[in-house]
Amino acid sequence: MNREAITDIHTSRMAIVYVRQSSVQQVLHHEESQRRQRGFVERAMELGWSADRIHVLDEELGKSGSRSGDRGGFEQMVAMVALGKIGIVLALEVSRLARSNQDWYHLLDVCSICGTLIADEEGLYHPALYNDRLLLGLKGTMSEAELHLIKQRLVEAMRAKAKRGELRRRLPSGYAWDEAGRIRKDPDEQIVASIEEVFRRFERLGSIHQTHLSLVEEERDLPVRHGKRLIWWRPTSGDIQRILENPVYAGAYVYGRRQVEEKLDESLKPKKRMKAMDRDQWHALLKDHHEAYISWEQFEGNLSRIASNRRGGGRVLERRGREGGCCKGWFSAAAAADG
Repeated sequence: MNREAITDIHTSRMAIVYVRQSSVQQVLHHEESQRRQRGFVERAMELGWSADRIHVLDEELGKSGSRSGDRGGFEQMVAMVALGKIGIVLALEVSRLARSNQDWYHLLDVCSICGTLIADEEGLYHPALYNDRLLLGLKGTMSEAELHLIKQRLVEAMRAKAKRGELRRRLPSGYAWDEAGRIRKDPDEQIVASIEEVFRRFERLGSIHQTHLSLVEEERDLPVRHGKRLIWWRPTSGDIQRILENPVYAGAYVYGRRQVEEKLDESLKPKKRMKAMDRDQWHALLKDHHEAYISWEQFEGNLSRIASNRRGGGRVLERRGREGGCCKGWFSAAAAADG
C-alpha cells in the first residue's frame, strides 16, 4: 500500500469499513466473505486510525450492488464523504462498493473533491491522482462486466432448463408440482372442479363477461393464486380472462410469455417493466407437456372467440376486468363496468 498518501487530515476523520453481501443466502452460508470484509477494521488500525474512529457500515447485507435505489447505506456513506467526515473508505474489493459504473464514478468524484482515500485488498488509492483514478476506473468497469456475465450465465441456464420443461416456476391455480418435479393437476378435487367449471361455462356462454356474471350471480368462488398463497374469492372478470388465456391449462409448458423491457421514464432514467410477448418470441413452448384441462385446439378457439368479442364481432364486447379483490357489495357495479 502507498502509505505516503495518508496524512494527519485523513486520520483525523472517520474510516468507513464497508461490508456488503448480495443476497440473504450469501449472508447465511458465506460467512468467510463477511469475516474477511470485517477484517478491514484491523487494516484501518494498521494504517493509523484509532479504533474509535473506525465505523463498520453493514446495513446492506443481503442487497445487490447493481443499483443504488435501495441502498441506503451506500447513499449514507457518499453523503458523509461529501461532508468531509470520512478520511478513507475500505472494502474487500470494488464490487462490494458498487456494481454499477454510475454509482462507482459518483463515489470517485465525491472522494476526489473531498480528498477521501479508497482502499481494497490490493492497495490504497487517491481518486484525485490520475494513475489511481485510472486504475479505480478499470476496476469498476471490470466489476460491472463481471456482474453482466454472471447474470447472462444465469439467464441462459434458466432458459436451457425451461426449453426442456424442467425449470420449476410458480403454477396457476389448479396445478401443482409433484415430488418427481412433474406438473400435475392439484390433488384438491374442489380446486380442479372449479377450474373445469370456468372452461365449461365459457364454452356454453361464449364470453368472459357472461361467464363472470354467471359465477357472480351464483355466488361461486374460485381459487386464485396470490404469490405463494392460494385463496378462494369471488372472481373478477380479469381472473376469468387469465385462466382462459393461460396455455398451461391446455397442457403446454411455457416460459417467456412476459419479458423485461427497459425504457427511459419521464426523467430520462432507465426503467424496467414486464411486456407481453408474441408467441414466436417466447423462450419455450412445449405442447402436450402435462395433463390438460382443455385441448390445445379448444384453447386456440377460446383465444379466437375472446379476440372476436373484443373487436365487437361476437355477442359481447370483452373488456379486461378490474384488478384486485372482489366482495359481494360491488358485483353489480363490476358487471356494469365490464359490459
